[in-house]
Amino acid sequence: MQNISIITNSNKLRVAVDEIPNLQTVAIGVFVKTGSRNEGLAINGISHFLEHMAFKGTKTRTAKQIAEEFESIGGYINAYTSREKTVYYVKVLKQHTEFAIQFLADILQNSTFDSQEVEKERGVILQEVAMTYDTPDDIIFDYFQEQAFPKQPLGRSILGKVKNIKTFNQQHFQNYINSQYNYQNMAIVASGSIKTTEVVNWVDKYFNQLNSNIIEKPKKPKYAGGVVKKVKKLEQVHLVLGFEGLSQNDPKFYTQQILAMILGSGMSSRLFYEIRENLGLAYSVYAFNSCYSDAGIFGIYGGTSAEKLDLFLQATKQELQKICQNITDAEMQKVQTQFLAGLAMAKESTNARMQRIGNDILDYNKIYTDQELIEEFNSNTKLDVNNLASQIFAGSPTLAVLGEVKNFNFDSDNFKL
Repeated sequence: MQNISIITNSNKLRVAVDEIPNLQTVAIGVFVKTGSRNEGLAINGISHFLEHMAFKGTKTRTAKQIAEEFESIGGYINAYTSREKTVYYVKVLKQHTEFAIQFLADILQNSTFDSQEVEKERGVILQEVAMTYDTPDDIIFDYFQEQAFPKQPLGRSILGKVKNIKTFNQQHFQNYINSQYNYQNMAIVASGSIKTTEVVNWVDKYFNQLNSNIIEKPKKPKYAGGVVKKVKKLEQVHLVLGFEGLSQNDPKFYTQQILAMILGSGMSSRLFYEIRENLGLAYSVYAFNSCYSDAGIFGIYGGTSAEKLDLFLQATKQELQKICQNITDAEMQKVQTQFLAGLAMAKESTNARMQRIGNDILDYNKIYTDQELIEEFNSNTKLDVNNLASQIFAGSPTLAVLGEVKNFNFDSDNFKL
């Protein structure tokens, strides 16, 4: 991951190429700095719907032709939407790189949003929403996010409200493309057996129909905290417990990552060992960070029985108290080794390399080298992690619970450390 430069063309579109000789494939991604956070209430869900519609026909290709053309070259194509990004990515044999770039340019610049295709995909997305509501360990995160950031774009579902999904039409999609998809908030990244000059030339050739308008920056969100209970007949209670965390731009970003790794990442983590292995209260329990450009969440997910929910939370609180007071040298050494291993393993995948570079460009407008990341990660001390844990867990918690929780009560004030 050394010596990769960000090349900005005349239209301000950023391009980066990770040249890896002797491979047979190339992974290419188009990263767009827009997601559900950029949506108004009336169009919540349009980023995700638009991502689906990119594969449903252009001025020169039908939806069927899009699928057939890409599969005919043995390629793989997909996309995803998050709260702050939309990403379209492909993997092809190296001799099909130009075709893949032209293909991505076509679906992003020339989609027609045919009314019949919109209706078909509307049904698909409504089924996706229904599936999410039927999947407790998915929907609990939406309930949590809405409670943590109420009545704000950052707190809304990425899939959107059903009433919105039922009304989106061609004009909605075109308006959103015109307002959010432009040269300056996009990056195109290729990783694999390809030359930088070739990729830059092809990007210049095919990505030439975007806008150059200034995109309005989202308002800084306000974390609220609190409790949300959703009563449903389930065998388990699914819960997410969280606190206001750090943004991806915070100097203590990696301190928070270390905290999550020690507390709840892997079979030897504190939460897993105590709550699952020692107390037998859960099958799944882990800690996570949701970091955004100007906000963050430190969270814990778990699934337990209704009658053991209070014990689960009590045991979790005890682990939070302990990690504020003591971290061992062995734990610090373990997470440093895990971090190094993660970097090394990810470098063996062109998809992972491409994703890392694209995210770096959108988030920081630079590409971090392995050495920079390692130095930043390893600069943290036990005391740094202790202090950050004390800071985070002293804040107001957010708790979302789903299951047989009608009679469950939670005192937020008593849970503060």
